[in-house]
Amino acid sequence: MGLSLLTDLYQLTMLCAYFENGKTDRSAFELFVRKLPPNRNYLVFLGLEEIKEVLENLRFSPEDLDYLYGLKLFPDTFLDYLKEFRFTGTVYAMDDGQLFFPYEPVVRVEAPILEAQLLETVLMNQLHVPILIASKAARVYTVSRGRALFDFSLRRTHGKDAGLKVAKATYAAGFKGTSNVLAGKLYSIPVVGTVAHSFIMAFESEEEAFRAYLKVFPQNGVLLIDTYDPIRGAERAVKVAKEMGVKLKGVRIDSGDLVEVSKKVRKILDEAGFFETKIILSGGLDEYRIDSLLKRGAVVDAFGVGTKVGTSADAPFVDLVYKMVEYGGKPVMKVSSGKRMYPGRKQVFRKGWQDYLTLCDETAPGEPLLKKKVENGSFLSPLESLKTVQERLTENLNSLPEELKDIYSQKERLPKVSPKLEKLYLELREALLGG
Repeated sequence: MGLSLLTDLYQLTMLCAYFENGKTDRSAFELFVRKLPPNRNYLVFLGLEEIKEVLENLRFSPEDLDYLYGLKLFPDTFLDYLKEFRFTGTVYAMDDGQLFFPYEPVVRVEAPILEAQLLETVLMNQLHVPILIASKAARVYTVSRGRALFDFSLRRTHGKDAGLKVAKATYAAGFKGTSNVLAGKLYSIPVVGTVAHSFIMAFESEEEAFRAYLKVFPQNGVLLIDTYDPIRGAERAVKVAKEMGVKLKGVRIDSGDLVEVSKKVRKILDEAGFFETKIILSGGLDEYRIDSLLKRGAVVDAFGVGTKVGTSADAPFVDLVYKMVEYGGKPVMKVSSGKRMYPGRKQVFRKGWQDYLTLCDETAPGEPLLKKKVENGSFLSPLESLKTVQERLTENLNSLPEELKDIYSQKERLPKVSPKLEKLYLELREALLGG
């Protein structure tokens, strides 16, 4: 499916006005955030696959053009131009799995203004969920203290597209697997699962349900033990597994006082000699609850994380902006109260965890984070594997200063702005406001 109509109408009316007025010079736009969501000290960039999909599908089909013609808004000359529309520009972006902070561009698009402008809405739309969820899942990873994490969110994510993006983003952030089978197929993510309460209730007794499941899956039996009473459920699970002579891989607890129940269940398992049986906790978990459970001494090997992470419930959006910073070779910027933006094409350098924001023709200490990914409309190299992205992101998270891992408060972390960029900002601001 083409993505050219996945846009706001005003993008198309602007394109038409640009075109009809001969306004077609090369431009540069940058994607960044000015302010992080509550209690966030960093965000995670993830989205090169989405950028690739957008660029490859930015085409106007005959059906698209028929629809636009039917709106009776656009002249035939503009619709004729759209027949051959292709993205021919250059894209710079951070690597997937890189962390970023306010005012740091994570994507820069350099292209004729009609092409760069049309990317605004669709690019922000497609990058929003990966960045939002990878950033949320990264917080869960940093408080999990080495426990395995699994994505259980599919049933409550905002549609199938979000469900796939959530599975990918959580895996990139260090999760071990997902319940989402399609995501497993598409991204080679390990798929995991237990049973639902309905399975237990479909049998005459809990023991009968356990026996039926272990009969079919003797090597991978993970039993849900809290349908009626988790303590008695644990005892019955042990009893059935012993009777059948099978190894009980794990038990899942989804409700109740997870701290006290997990301690009692671990004791039951150990006394029965089921030392390798894992305890999986689930049910309304996020970084705050997981941190609390572990601080209170929950005995747990893994967490099944669903709704609150799959929807980023405490901070359901990232205020991404996509602003033009250069047109016709000249720096430009918007000037408004409380919404600073820096003009000109920029680069971000990082040394340790100190970042520097500069103009593109400058250098600064450390590694440049914006790298050329697309030239003449095509990606320069194949996308990295999701496993490689996971390795980069978890390495970044593990080396992050402890104060930035704090999930309860926000520390403002801004890049150092080069004197040359600051001077350009002040001069252009004065020129624009002073008339």
